[in-house]
Amino acid sequence: MDIILKTRRLFICVIAVFIFLNSAISHEVLTPKDAVAELLKAMQDNDAEQIRKAFADNASQEYERWYKRKNSGDRFKSWLESDIINVHGQVIEPALKVSGNQVVVTGTYKNNDGYSSPANFLLVVEQGKIVSWTMRYD
Repeated sequence: MDIILKTRRLFICVIAVFIFLNSAISHEVLTPKDAVAELLKAMQDNDAEQIRKAFADNASQEYERWYKRKNSGDRFKSWLESDIINVHGQVIEPALKVSGNQVVVTGTYKNNDGYSSPANFLLVVEQGKIVSWTMRYD
């Protein structure tokens, strides 16, 4: 009887370790490159839910040359909906250059409103989420 009890305890411990390890693996934080790559894929697919999920709650957006305040909070969310999601904004042939937690995306930005321009975006990633998106100009 003692060996059966020990075997059950060992089995329960093995199951607990397996569940813990599986949970830890499934919650890995994305690298900056992977976080931005997922955003670009979601933009290409016009997957609004995945686009929104790519960003941290405190994310912000700004235009490098404009003397306009940074969009954050509800203004960021509104910008994301109107300027990216609603018009199916995407980057054609994106190239990514990573430096620490910063990712520069170049390519061609286009949307369904007929707008197209060279893309030069600086995205900052923290803990697997994009916290800042700056539109840069050459």
